[in-house]
Order: sequence, then C-alpha cells, then structure tokens
Amino acid sequence: MAKSSTETYRTNPTSRAKHVRDNSPGGKYAHSKAYKRKHAKMRSKLKISSSKVDASKQPDGSYKAESRKTNRGRGGGQRK
Repeated sequence: MAKSSTETYRTNPTSRAKHVRDNSPGGKYAHSKAYKRKHAKMRSKLKISSSKVDASKQPDGSYKAESRKTNRGRGGGQRK
C-alpha cells in the first residue's frame, strides 16, 4: 500500500523542507508579482496583444516577441 503524503513528509526531511518552503507565505511564487509586472510592461512595449505570443526573455536580458509554443517548448525553468 502506498504511503500517504503525511507519512512521506514525516519520514523524508528533504521532502518536508521543500514542502514547508513551497507552502509558506511567499513560497515558490515570491517573485511572481514583480515578474508579472515586468513581463506585462514588456508585452506592452512590444505591442503584443495576442495570447499566442510570449514576451520571451533572451540570454542578454532583452525581450522579444516569440511564439508561445516555441518559447515554452524550450523548457525554460524546467531545463537543467
């Protein structure tokens, strides 16, 4: 029988620490408001109104209008 999430967090200190971090105020979304403001500003500057286009951040720190499929398909934050 599979362990419940409670049992897992009790017995695995690493998982428990991440769980606490993610569910605390701020947590993993602490940067969200500033991030959203910055991207909204860049979307406006790039005159992007379509939901199928992202304001894609480039390695040099600039932004460009890019297909959402291309931008998100690259992996972004999930890429190691």
